[in-house]
Amino acid sequence: MYVSYMEQRQRGNPAGSTNAQVAANVRNARHAIGMDLRTFSERVKETGRAMSTSALSKIENGDRRVDVDDLTVFAYILQTTPAELLAPPEDASPPTGVPSGQFNHEEIRAWVRGQAKFTTEDLARYWKDEYYSAVSSIHYYDNLMMQYAEDGQGTQMHRGTYEERSASLRSRRDAARVRLLALDPDALPAPRDDTADGWA
Repeated sequence: MYVSYMEQRQRGNPAGSTNAQVAANVRNARHAIGMDLRTFSERVKETGRAMSTSALSKIENGDRRVDVDDLTVFAYILQTTPAELLAPPEDASPPTGVPSGQFNHEEIRAWVRGQAKFTTEDLARYWKDEYYSAVSSIHYYDNLMMQYAEDGQGTQMHRGTYEERSASLRSRRDAARVRLLALDPDALPAPRDDTADGWA
């Protein structure tokens, strides 16, 4: 039986969440640098990939798919990266094929950027790095504030800024610790005592 070309295309997999996310990210990236569709089309043509303003509009509306060659061209023209165009916003569904609810938003973005793989071991490695990075920065700002207290150097404004950064880093450290221990309960030593400020 004869099957038309359009019917064959429709039998393929439908566009998934990643297509919608890339479409929105392309549009947002274009708006961020103040580029109109006509200029976007002209810049794409300069790379040897002819694409009309209508085609680009369909891509941004999610009505036309983006292939991997288009993705790298768009990222270059829009002054961003392929990873940023692929990364979902915080309130979006995970990329196509990634189970919903299994990984948090930061882990998904780290995966898209090549910073972590979706294995327990590698995610634990990622969060352990984040944990100790926060701990190191906390010590840095705490030492600065101690120096100001002892030497009377700096201004109250600087001290307030350092206190805010230290508090933010403590929140980051604690969040990393919770996720890390959920992945690997033996990843960190126990606190020195019940009043210890974190594990480090």
